[in-house]
Amino acid sequence: MSADKMRELMKAHSTCETNTDLQGTMNTLVENPVYEFHPARLRLEGREKVERFYREHFDSFFPLISSHEPVSECWDSHSACLEYDLRLRAPHDSQVYRIMVVLTREGQLLAGERFYVCEELARLMAGASFDEFVKF
Repeated sequence: MSADKMRELMKAHSTCETNTDLQGTMNTLVENPVYEFHPARLRLEGREKVERFYREHFDSFFPLISSHEPVSECWDSHSACLEYDLRLRAPHDSQVYRIMVVLTREGQLLAGERFYVCEELARLMAGASFDEFVKF
């Protein structure tokens, strides 16, 4: 896969996320995706768990987002690294959250995501599914 094809895959994934299209988002992922929060070193593995994460993410976290602004991007044929500033609505509007996310692929699909965020934001992003993440 070329870097351009990786961009296309990322765009499809991002569009589905933006539209809170759960099935479309899941269709961009491998059968056994892995999601991680760093530096907390928390991992979530498996399609059912990741689907619950996205359901919670779309229902509870997306309504909190006020805006997000890209900071930087880095692409190659195997991965993407995106960094952006996120602003949330009250009562979480006292700061700007910097997020870095790394996505890698397996074959033609995404293997999962690694989020580099503070633990407070990780808890907000995961909502009720946060307790399903395990320490590694």
